[in-house]
Amino acid sequence: MSSQPAFGDQVLSSLFARRIVLLHGDLSSDRASETAAALLTLDALGDEHVELRLQVPSASWEAAGVVIDVIDVLGVPVHTVGLGLVGGGAVGILAAGAQRAVSPHARLHLRHPDTEASGRPAELSRTVEAQTALQAEFERLLAERTGRPVAEIAQEWAVGGFLDAPSAIALGYADALSV
Repeated sequence: MSSQPAFGDQVLSSLFARRIVLLHGDLSSDRASETAAALLTLDALGDEHVELRLQVPSASWEAAGVVIDVIDVLGVPVHTVGLGLVGGGAVGILAAGAQRAVSPHARLHLRHPDTEASGRPAELSRTVEAQTALQAEFERLLAERTGRPVAEIAQEWAVGGFLDAPSAIALGYADALSV
């Protein structure tokens, strides 16, 4: 048995040493907690900015909210970079960066996360109310980060669809193309 770390672990360690956190795949609450811990650790280890690279096709508002809240309280700036497909709540993470970039071939998927619920009618009603409140908060956050009216954001997300990199920049979800 080899005592050397797996190749993937070496890559992630190398990126971490360069103050880069890679967030890829669908964002679960566990992955959000791991990402939050990595960002908090890098904040404690130095004063230079941290780069958060996102390739997250799907994220709930709750999981995205964890990462956004940590970005907001860090003592160092977080530069976000969208790679590939960034969808649902992860669009909010991208927009939360101090500097926000998208790769030339990135796409943003403006899509409300799926919600599952079971139980009695009153419980279902409370779940719908809670999700509606989360949606409104998410739209307010995006309006603040993009500099656009909440009603415009709400309409954009109600229609849904995909944005290419130039459109994401034009609509304020990102500032520039990554190089």
